[in-house]
Amino acid sequence: MAKPGRVELLIMAFVGFTGILDTSFMIPIIALYAESLGASKAEAGFIAGFYSMIAIPASIAAGILVDRLGRKRMLVVGLLWDAVSVFMYSIVASSSQLLVVRGLHAIGGSLVYPAFIARTREISGERVGYSVGMLLAPVALAIALGTASSGFLTYMLGYRIPLIAISLIILLAGILALTLPERPEERSWRGLRGVVEGIREAGPSAASGLWLILVLYITLGIIVGGLATSISGVVVPGEREARLLTGIGVAGSSLVAAVFLVLSGLVSDVRGVRLVILYSIAASTLGFTLPAAVLNPQTILLGFIVFGVGLAGFLLSSTILVTNVPAKARGTSVGLQQVLNIVGVAVGAPMGGFLAAMSPQHVLVASALIPLLALLALAYSRR
Repeated sequence: MAKPGRVELLIMAFVGFTGILDTSFMIPIIALYAESLGASKAEAGFIAGFYSMIAIPASIAAGILVDRLGRKRMLVVGLLWDAVSVFMYSIVASSSQLLVVRGLHAIGGSLVYPAFIARTREISGERVGYSVGMLLAPVALAIALGTASSGFLTYMLGYRIPLIAISLIILLAGILALTLPERPEERSWRGLRGVVEGIREAGPSAASGLWLILVLYITLGIIVGGLATSISGVVVPGEREARLLTGIGVAGSSLVAAVFLVLSGLVSDVRGVRLVILYSIAASTLGFTLPAAVLNPQTILLGFIVFGVGLAGFLLSSTILVTNVPAKARGTSVGLQQVLNIVGVAVGAPMGGFLAAMSPQHVLVASALIPLLALLALAYSRR
């Protein structure tokens, strides 16, 4: 396997950053954007969730296409598709048009991640953890910057200008991806039977990685679905302050994760992925136990910072394990990981809403306990 050059790694890092920037930017504002185009609150919620509805089947298909047609080709197609979709967000004139664009965006977004992660694993060489951590760090940074900046930028500039700017950034990433060198692993397709056999060969490892990502995103779903509403009027004066505190917390944990993804990668290479899983569980549980025990804005923010260590470890260990499959099945395995991201939030968010009706402590205690389920992955995860 040819060793990746510095330029190739820089392009991949930029691709990883832009590949998630658009979705993280849209999440906080999509419902408000829909309402500004005339949608009711119920319609706005449906439009916001429509991305996930399309992305679940699209992610499975995308993973298969990545194995069939190649990592680089699908990476370029996905990025260019995303660039067009984000630009179309800026020119829609009605909520019905926004719904169509939301679906198209989900298809393009579903192509990028499996192609990016499959290629990341295949250029990682012997230092798998470090390489994967280095290229996942820009993804975490994009989540932090996208979610933190979208409300401010759209408030100051409106929707059109920021969306056009992001579409141009993604277009640049797509053009740069065209310059990536071809690699022997680019097309590893051996038919659907080969994909199934590949996943079966890695069975326990891939299953452990999928379980880890599901546990992580159920936890995140509980927080997203319940924390802000539960602390409004209890910990902070109102809904605006509650959303601000939660948004800062999520952005803060993502920034911490960007650093600890690299550090966790180094730990994984030296001591094994099992240790990363163990301290990720501990950090995640501790992070949400702190504010549950002493409930105030300061401990909530501190808890998010501690959780950032666990977030990094879960992302890294899951990615290493789901890509620990034969090349012929790697894109499909990552596609399944992407599906479980969505499913986890879909399960966790309603749980968070239900718990929020009780108290903030119920939301936080549940968020502290769910990561303990990741202990099941230790039985099947290897070094």
